[in-house]
Amino acid sequence: MAPDPNRAAGAGASSSGTTKDDAVTKKKVESEDLSDEDLALKQQLELYVERVQDSDPGLQKVALESMRQEIRTSTSSMTSVPKPLKFLRPHYGTLKAYYETMTESDLKKYLADILSVLALTMSAEGERESLKYRLLGSTGDIGSWGHEYVRNLAGEIAQEYAERE
Repeated sequence: MAPDPNRAAGAGASSSGTTKDDAVTKKKVESEDLSDEDLALKQQLELYVERVQDSDPGLQKVALESMRQEIRTSTSSMTSVPKPLKFLRPHYGTLKAYYETMTESDLKKYLADILSVLALTMSAEGERESLKYRLLGSTGDIGSWGHEYVRNLAGEIAQEYAERE
């Protein structure tokens, strides 16, 4: 078996510089694997994450509505994890932390809706974060987020019910 050209010679003897270089290389490879369209989508979603944290409520609302639209159109038929959910994974913690700092408003409910959907792929087993954020979110139609989301929520409701029994 040929040695892996991406690994350092002494696997146990890696310095912090090598680890940083490996992370940079990995990021470059991930970017190279994305099509131009996917890269544009990823950058757009990252911009939305920044705008959600802006102090201007108008910018926040536009960013949240745009993010909701991207996620909704991609989750209508889930055969694999939709790209917007994949690209937003690294920002789940950031969005959760920002949610906790927001004052009660419609914008906070919209962000709760988005966190509820992101929790499909991000929350730890048994945490029921999808259900938690759904209950904190708006009262809109849950079916618009897709079948897989509704199925997941039903499972989390069943877990919560069983725990309370």
